[in-house]
Amino acid sequence: MSLLLHSRRHVRVLLATAAVGLAACGPKPAPQTAPPPAPAVGAEPPAASAMAAPPAAPKAAPVFGAYASRVVVVFPLQRYAVGDSGWLSAAGATGRPRAALVDSVLTAALRERGLETLWSLTPNTSRVAQREVMNRTDPRALSIVGLSPGRRPNDIDLREPLGSQLRAIIAMVAESRMVLLPVEGRVAIAAGGRQATLRLALIDGRLSRVVSFPDVTGAIAVDERAAVQSAVERFADMVAVP
Repeated sequence: MSLLLHSRRHVRVLLATAAVGLAACGPKPAPQTAPPPAPAVGAEPPAASAMAAPPAAPKAAPVFGAYASRVVVVFPLQRYAVGDSGWLSAAGATGRPRAALVDSVLTAALRERGLETLWSLTPNTSRVAQREVMNRTDPRALSIVGLSPGRRPNDIDLREPLGSQLRAIIAMVAESRMVLLPVEGRVAIAAGGRQATLRLALIDGRLSRVVSFPDVTGAIAVDERAAVQSAVERFADMVAVP
């Protein structure tokens, strides 16, 4: 009898030992992570701050943006002046270098805005004019009398022979009727530097009518070239933003 009791106790001890071993080999509970710290009183989450920022206002369309997708023939500047001096013709030996500066800066600005693919810029227009053998029209010496500063605001018709001069050249540029004619450029001596103003004419060459006749003034700059650059860039931005 005592042997039987001893055997049963021995079996119970073995079973308890086995249970403890199985529990030790079982899966361990997942570690407890600390909750994220609460935001400080009065602090706003980053996402809420971003949502609170107002959307950026859309940029206004360029004034002459409609012409960026059309064929426009750009002519050379016609005359130039510095300070209170008289006008220098772009076709003359004295005025030619300064007028060529305006043409060069304007060509670069329009190219920078991708307009060369549609527009006939000044170098191309000058090459076309050289092939116009009937009237031998010099594109730097057009008859611009009717585009003087004293021109009446409602005077939209071009005077002859300017209309015929423009038509003779633009007829050689495929699918074109619009003309950008830089009429005159003046560099004023301003406090602290120089300031340039360009008078331009946008013209319907087939109808011989002025569509727009803007004056564009640049910022005051340290020298003549920088002043011209400022005025040209300001006009180019009216057509397309680089």
